[in-house]
Amino acid sequence: MAKIAIVDDNKEQRETLRISLKLYLKKKKSSLEVIDIFPFDTYEKYYPWIQDEEICSLIFDERLQNDSEGDLGPVGYKGNDLVIKIRERFKDIPIFTVSAHIDDEELQARFNEFEYIISRDNFDEKYVDIIIRSSQRYLQENQKELSEFDDLTRKIAAGESDIQDIERLKALQLKLHIPLMNDLKDREDWLVEYEKQITSLEEINKILLAKLKK
Repeated sequence: MAKIAIVDDNKEQRETLRISLKLYLKKKKSSLEVIDIFPFDTYEKYYPWIQDEEICSLIFDERLQNDSEGDLGPVGYKGNDLVIKIRERFKDIPIFTVSAHIDDEELQARFNEFEYIISRDNFDEKYVDIIIRSSQRYLQENQKELSEFDDLTRKIAAGESDIQDIERLKALQLKLHIPLMNDLKDREDWLVEYEKQITSLEEINKILLAKLKK
């Protein structure tokens, strides 16, 4: 199930936002789920989490480094730092910030990295509409790129590709987190590798199509 994820070190704030967002989504009959977490201690932990939890948009607080929770935290980064790291791996995923500190100079300096910077006091239904549209667009784009990956793999396996096709395939593999093929040298190798990957690729396509129909 595709999810909107809230990252905030303040437990009360993130749970309040999660509840509010869930109510808005229910009102709009959206199938998107909402989850919230305390910030991870390292940037690298976000990458498998985004993939495994099927996250299609993110909402950060700016001041992530203030609070602890149990034996967790405080972390050593802010929301404007985290967005840069997420963009290194998930370039197009929608990222929002909902914060009481929207005038923070460091945050404003990275304004273009976010879909929107939203004042916590002004978060309302119109922003939920934007989050839903952004999430659906992201899911649709992933489905298109999976289809392109499939087409390129077939083309290469048939021996009809050029160097641009191979470079594009590698770029899609990185973006979609599909295991990289080895430096295969002939058509037979491509066909063997293609057969190994096609089943999982079709399953990913089915999942994305099911999400888009909900």
